[in-house]
Amino acid sequence: MTTETTLAPPSLVPRAAGLHGGLPAARAALQWRLLLWWAVLLLLPTVVAALPVWELLAASLDHSVYAGRLAERLDMIAYADILHAARDQYAPALGAGSLVALVLTLLLSPLLAGMALAAARAPERLASGALLAEGAQCYPRLARMLAWSVVPLGVAGLIGSSAHHVAGRIAETARLETDAERAAHLATLATVALLVLAHATVDIGRAMLAADRRRTSAIGAWWRGCAQLARRPLALLGTWLGITAAGLALAAVLAFARVHVPALGTAGTIGAAVLAQFVVLVLGWMRMARLFALTALLR
Repeated sequence: MTTETTLAPPSLVPRAAGLHGGLPAARAALQWRLLLWWAVLLLLPTVVAALPVWELLAASLDHSVYAGRLAERLDMIAYADILHAARDQYAPALGAGSLVALVLTLLLSPLLAGMALAAARAPERLASGALLAEGAQCYPRLARMLAWSVVPLGVAGLIGSSAHHVAGRIAETARLETDAERAAHLATLATVALLVLAHATVDIGRAMLAADRRRTSAIGAWWRGCAQLARRPLALLGTWLGITAAGLALAAVLAFARVHVPALGTAGTIGAAVLAQFVVLVLGWMRMARLFALTALLR
């Protein structure tokens, strides 16, 4: 028994020896307090991004005698027409709102990850205040991990860009169109695979910080996580990919349902809002379940 194993506290997720650890982690991540914090905190960047859109619609429709009727029947086609007509006047506000929303999301990301990791290693379900306190305590380490994630993701992006450049040169000399298309598809596939792998290594690094609370170096935790990934690629990467695929599939089904539910009338508006929130919650659950499973595998 190693010192690291001895110091590891009991948690809601049992130690996992392989791919079978994904299901207990998925169940353990279904904590209503965690999901509520996810939804509430991400409302802030959502509101910031929506305010310029609100102003645009108000300026375009509030003074119309048909405002009430338009509000009941406004669809995406009409919204696109309004946005196109007012793009010159409101483009700076829309861009600034999107930028601020992105910054807020990045600032909240370490807090949300910290709460998930705290819940993953806790022996029992934490209260809402305890989750927030633990997330704040983990914030500096996870913020450093977020900053460091630029490196592996950037390297993956650069290699992918080089692959597309090579594919372009092949297309220039290819005799058949199918050869050019095949090169482009292979470059895209390689780029996606590298970005997925880089993202997985960052999550494994986060889980390494939770598995051994003595670690304070984000770079050290990431390197240690990469070493563990090299030793156990099927367990770690397979679990990460399995949970990601399940979460994205469920989110895609809900998003498809949302697109086909017109936000017209009271019932339609409520239904559309509920489906949109379910998409957000499923993506939050997916991220938390990955951290739960990886933490269990690394303990």
